[in-house]
Amino acid sequence: MKGYLVAASLLASSVLSGCATLKGADQAFLNLVGPSTQSRVQGHYVDNTDVRQYYKLDPQRQSQQRLSYDGRAVPAAEARQQNLVDIPMLQAYLQGIVTRLSKGWPGELPPLQVKITDSYGFGPSADPYGNLFVPLGMLDNVASEDEIAAMLGHEMSHVLLHHHDRMAAFQQQKDMFTTVASTVALATMAADTGVDRSSGTMKLFSKDPADLLGTDLMIRAGYAPRAATHSLERLNDFQGKQNPLLTGFLTARKNAMQDSLQQFNLNQFTKELDVLVKDGLTTGITATTQYFNRSHMSAMDRDTELRQYLQREYRQERRARVNPQSWSKMKTTPQVAKALQGYKDAYFAIDALEKNKVPNAEGFIRKALASPVKDQPSIRRTAYTVRLAQGKNSEAVKELQAIKDWSLAGPSTYDLMISYHLKRGDGQAALAMIDKAERNLGSEELFITEKLLANQQLQNAQQVQTVLRKCEQYPTRKENCKKLAPAKA
Repeated sequence: MKGYLVAASLLASSVLSGCATLKGADQAFLNLVGPSTQSRVQGHYVDNTDVRQYYKLDPQRQSQQRLSYDGRAVPAAEARQQNLVDIPMLQAYLQGIVTRLSKGWPGELPPLQVKITDSYGFGPSADPYGNLFVPLGMLDNVASEDEIAAMLGHEMSHVLLHHHDRMAAFQQQKDMFTTVASTVALATMAADTGVDRSSGTMKLFSKDPADLLGTDLMIRAGYAPRAATHSLERLNDFQGKQNPLLTGFLTARKNAMQDSLQQFNLNQFTKELDVLVKDGLTTGITATTQYFNRSHMSAMDRDTELRQYLQREYRQERRARVNPQSWSKMKTTPQVAKALQGYKDAYFAIDALEKNKVPNAEGFIRKALASPVKDQPSIRRTAYTVRLAQGKNSEAVKELQAIKDWSLAGPSTYDLMISYHLKRGDGQAALAMIDKAERNLGSEELFITEKLLANQQLQNAQQVQTVLRKCEQYPTRKENCKKLAPAKA
């Protein structure tokens, strides 16, 4: 059992790193073993032959991605999970950093768009479509624009180097997760049977080219590369303070997995792993990507590799000083400071609820509702939660109805309103909200089951069958759809 707990702890901590980007399928196994990129690359990484192949954009690839995003074909598991934050001045500032970094890229540039999320996690992330998601938690912790540039440069690098493979990324991450999960179960068996595990240990040693390219870009843009070290130190500190969210989740699957292995029932073991991954994707504890964001070595190992790269390739530039003034000026600008404080107050309200301090939560949410961001989804969603805790159900719904811009909402916020309409038997209102979700999140799959229910409420038999046929295209949804509306012979 001790062996399992150690392995589970390792796995839990490893998936809670800063960057939530999924790497390409062909890199999955190589990211677990092998030498680091910086140790085998000569010269600046941006000029390396491996990187030059990405200088020219593939029009067909760009077109396919755009079609998927605009055509509501984004898989549910890849859709944005968090609510977005709208602070125009801050948004423009961050986008300006990306523009500055982009000038250091010798090739053609894909669209790159900064979006701020309401997460109080530390690490930013990127998706295949060029969206760079910056969490409020990162902005609350960094001390300079140089640090922001280091982290955005890293995420840009994932996009520029095509680390996203939309069709294979989640299967790749499942394969990697399966490999590590197998190691966890096997470690338990080895501990129970006394098998010597001193040899054949798989090292989670990642070659992280995004760190190298990101560093090249920030140096070419005139930023201080030592800021990358600062951000990695903060990431390491942040990780150390997090609770290992996956420990309980892994424990729930451990016995079934171990039993299957002991009986050499590989089919059953595979099924258990499918449950493991599926539950990991759908659980409400955290966003999907926070379960599968382990695509790098540890923060301190990354720092060591980066220092070696800077020592070898940028002996003069690495001495540049970090300039904290521009970021300090931006975050203390009244309109930005008031908006950020509104989100902090909402966060404190949720924290108070978790401690069962409802009066305190009321005080915090009252402040958030007096801020410039009072009608944004995250603030109203928090107010909804506080009203429910107070037993004020009708007022809770009014908080959601006060949201002005639903393009900022994440799936869970949409889900609350869609469920409300369905429970009231208002299929038309539910369909209107589902349409908004599909347009703004780019995914028809997310609420396909709810769309079926809404059409049933409207007794639209033809549309029910149309939605059912679409639902059958989604493996994780089709069985539920069939139960709700069996297809006509």
